[in-house]
Amino acid sequence: MSLKDEFTKQIQAAEELTARKRKWIPGVEWLGSEGTVTTDAVQGEPEWDHILRAWDLDPNEFQIVEPVLFNSWGGDDGLTNRQFKAKVIRRVHAIADIEPLIADAMKHKPKRKSYDGTATFNAVLADWQIGKADGDGLEGTIRRVIDCRDALVQRVKELRKIGRPVAHLNVLWTGDSIEGCFGHYATQTFSVELNRRDQVKVTRRLLTDTLQAWAPHFESITVAAVGGNHGEHRNGKGKMFTGIDDNDDLAIVEQVSEILAANAAAYGHIRFVIARDTLTCTIPSAGWILGITHGHVSRNGANAEGKLRSWWEKQAAGKQPIGDADILVSGHYHHFRVADWGGCFWMQSPALDGGSDWWRTYAGEVSEPGMLTFVTTEEQRVGDIAIL
Repeated sequence: MSLKDEFTKQIQAAEELTARKRKWIPGVEWLGSEGTVTTDAVQGEPEWDHILRAWDLDPNEFQIVEPVLFNSWGGDDGLTNRQFKAKVIRRVHAIADIEPLIADAMKHKPKRKSYDGTATFNAVLADWQIGKADGDGLEGTIRRVIDCRDALVQRVKELRKIGRPVAHLNVLWTGDSIEGCFGHYATQTFSVELNRRDQVKVTRRLLTDTLQAWAPHFESITVAAVGGNHGEHRNGKGKMFTGIDDNDDLAIVEQVSEILAANAAAYGHIRFVIARDTLTCTIPSAGWILGITHGHVSRNGANAEGKLRSWWEKQAAGKQPIGDADILVSGHYHHFRVADWGGCFWMQSPALDGGSDWWRTYAGEVSEPGMLTFVTTEEQRVGDIAIL
């Protein structure tokens, strides 16, 4: 054996010995809202900002928390090598909770005009999925919600200028307002940007601000809410294990109703209708019956329309309240569709989230995000459809 070969063999033996002594494999394990960072061998104290960046974790967004574990072994140079393992969590930025929101709502003074008219403007708040990372993620979804909030006010002003007697607003909350953290698809826990509590906080803030912005522009407002599948509390098998009404989509609306109720002078004209023991809700709209459902209960059919129509026909046959709907609005399917079924006019709302990387890869389809709006009058159940 040559001197070079002998030297190489000694190096390999030393590396194998070091690997045997080292207890942990370097890397990052992430489990939704927290994870574990394991360093490579270092000498001295670890520089955590540098270590986090080495694993593509921004120190401004992630932080190391105690306790920090380590093991050590002697190096060939006589220095002690140490390896560290520590818990890492996403930094929680200040997000307003209920009490500050109530205090803010109390400051508002009524500045409403009186609006006469029999027409109703309808806005569908569908599938925000706050916390979802796909597409432009949380930041993009929040931006779209705010843009749609402002666009609605402008849209109503335009309609009034051309003679639409809009006085009432229906806000249709069709579910999947948050992303959730577990049980809906395989990579959800790994990819979600916020934990469940922070998803609820952000969504509650957005809905509160939205209703506060819309409140001065209508004589009356009805907020109708149903739960979606992402708001459910699920077990390890991805199945809902609590009641139908134990849903974060509904809890958020309930919390917002309590916030605004603190200032009846400014928001007393807002009424909340929250589904309790069902996945559907019906409300009047300019003399028509308007029904909403998230859409995940519709399963038999070749496409979204086929599934919703088959489901709705069974509801009508069973004389369920949603079966009387003149207008049926659904979410869940994330794309815009309309169909006149004769006795019922079906409207499928687009979503406001950043899309689905999985669906784009699987089906090759990408749908434009947006907020579905339309007008109902005594003479016409659906008109002036616009995606804002």
